[in-house]
Amino acid sequence: MSGLNVFQNTPVLDTLSQPFSSLSQLVQAEEEDSKRIRLSKLGWWVDVRRVKGSTLPRIWRAVVWITLWSAAVAAAEFSYGKQLGLTNNVTPLLSVVVGLLLVFRNGTAFGRWDDGRKLFGSMTSNVRSLSRSVWINVGAFPPMTGRLASDNTLKPTNEPTITDEDAKAKITAVRMMVAFVVATKHHVRREYGTDYEDLKAVLPEKFYKLAKTNGYGYGSAEADAANEANSFAEPRMAEYARLSRQRSQSPSPSPLAASPTSAHFYNTTTNGAERAERSPLLRHQSRRSQTSTDSAVILSNHLAKPSLPLPLIIAHQLGLYLALCKRKGLLESVGPAGLNAMQQSVSSLVSDFTSIERLAQVGIPAVYGIHLKQCVTLFLCSLPFTLVELMGWKMVPFVTLCAFTLIGIEGIASEIEQPFGLDPSDLPLDLMCAELRNEVEHTISRLDWHTESWMA
Repeated sequence: MSGLNVFQNTPVLDTLSQPFSSLSQLVQAEEEDSKRIRLSKLGWWVDVRRVKGSTLPRIWRAVVWITLWSAAVAAAEFSYGKQLGLTNNVTPLLSVVVGLLLVFRNGTAFGRWDDGRKLFGSMTSNVRSLSRSVWINVGAFPPMTGRLASDNTLKPTNEPTITDEDAKAKITAVRMMVAFVVATKHHVRREYGTDYEDLKAVLPEKFYKLAKTNGYGYGSAEADAANEANSFAEPRMAEYARLSRQRSQSPSPSPLAASPTSAHFYNTTTNGAERAERSPLLRHQSRRSQTSTDSAVILSNHLAKPSLPLPLIIAHQLGLYLALCKRKGLLESVGPAGLNAMQQSVSSLVSDFTSIERLAQVGIPAVYGIHLKQCVTLFLCSLPFTLVELMGWKMVPFVTLCAFTLIGIEGIASEIEQPFGLDPSDLPLDLMCAELRNEVEHTISRLDWHTESWMA
């Protein structure tokens, strides 16, 4: 292999357009990742002074409320002569329960964050292994292919066993493996559809045509609304109209026209306690409605959700590609065992996706979170009555410190239990996807699948 062009001696790929560089997307992702909050390696007090990236933006309202409550108890005790002091035997009873609840809550939340990191890493590893196997083995020379020489030795043939069309299909398949990971990232963020720049770079154009096909899966709701001529869409259109009438009879936000395949369709506004999540992920969302392309019906966002997630569509296509390679005899170099290994890799991708989807969609039971907050609030509200006679007005800052500590533990857990969003402590999925795509593009454009180029 001479220089950087490994295709000069490969008649199959020298006529294909070279894949465009993915470095720009990687540089952009690295630039965004550099803005993330990281622990300082220089000193302790650098992190102590931090506000951005801490729990303060999430918990300060609750801490202020507890502080005002303790100040009110102190004022009633010393300014109005009310005898509000309680025995010191009350708080130890509650502190044990609160401590156990917080320990379990924080451990469970970090376990979910760590599981998300491991599962996404496992998915990346499977894509690396599967892409390498497909790139090297599809169309490789079979072990016994060749011609018999005069000395009864087998001389391998130099004729390629893969056509230009097969080579293009292999490049498409390798890029679709990256698309599986990117689509998983968008799916767990509830960013449905294919209208994203990182997906457009790795998905074939056929996917965008199929998205407008009635009932295909990831674009079915939008396609069914637009395709009124299709008789199969009529029952679903009637269901859309029925749900629209129900929405018109109940108070709700005004309808917003947006496409289910748009990145902005699911970015809903929140109020009250939901504002605590600065970059929300998979929380309860208001039922925004969406007008169809011909303004015939109103679609609710749960109907615009794909009937089959895009990653599963991609996995289906990868399975069909491997079956096609088997039928064309492009996997003779690895035989049935190699095909089974590749199919197992696709199954592992689906298994990782299912586990990631479970983490993103199923949180801790609501009753546990509610009871934990009630117990912490009860403990902090009873603390001033226990300390007011012993500490006087100094009790107020002490209770504030206790509130910051205990509520902050719950704030940490609520931020890290959903690791696939855009919070400062969430996983850098954009960077991980950009790095994986850059690796695969480098393989396509720089690494040959012929071993002879390395042995020469």
